[in-house]
Amino acid sequence: MTKVEKSIKNHPTISRLVHATLTDQTVQAIQEAVKQGKFLPGSQLPPEMELLQMLGVSRTTLREALRILEEQRLIRKRRGLGTFVMERAIVKDMSQNFGITEMISQAGYTPGTRDFDIYLEPSSKAIAEKLDIPSSSPLVVIDRVRTANDTPVVWTRDIMPQSYLGAWMPTIEELSQESLYDCLERYANIRITNGSASFSPVQANREIAEKLNGQRNSLLLLIEQVDNDQSQRPVLYSVEYHLTDKFNFIIQRKGPSF
Repeated sequence: MTKVEKSIKNHPTISRLVHATLTDQTVQAIQEAVKQGKFLPGSQLPPEMELLQMLGVSRTTLREALRILEEQRLIRKRRGLGTFVMERAIVKDMSQNFGITEMISQAGYTPGTRDFDIYLEPSSKAIAEKLDIPSSSPLVVIDRVRTANDTPVVWTRDIMPQSYLGAWMPTIEELSQESLYDCLERYANIRITNGSASFSPVQANREIAEKLNGQRNSLLLLIEQVDNDQSQRPVLYSVEYHLTDKFNFIIQRKGPSF
């Protein structure tokens, strides 16, 4: 039995390992501890010196094991704060079009919203082209931070031509109780049937980083989408900035025979 196996066997926090390289043993030990709930999702790992004593390995071996675990997205290092166990990922299926609230709920989290702002502004040329409306047309804009268990995970901006909404103006109360899609159908007789989205990795600017409690220049996934209504009229342009460590992005792909 190696030193790391003996140390872990006798330690109350981390279980014994199977035979493997010293680095692999260390990786497996921490994986098993997380699996057994000894290190809970969202919790901070013990300091380096304490982990070294638990595992009985060198600093080089431990740091290599932590690097591997970070690549596996089991842990996350936060500059100046420490190393944390990753929380359950929110699954975002790119091939399905449904609301962020539902997506967060399906992952087992409590959805929420903060930094709500609803306002009017004239359309820029770029947005007018996306929505096929004249430039400077009045738009309804909805900005908000979406949270999972009170933790910010997405910043969104939804943009709609005001003339399409009739007498309805969205309110915070309505959007806190129903999805925007449901509200559009209920209050404006607009039923979203399909949409087209594009995806790109971007670095967080200062404004987005502050809203998502992240670091400036951290990596985000930007999703831009135009949704069409039942008459195939583009009615909604959405911009979403997702924290990449909070989501598991998937897409269903068909084979060449389809």
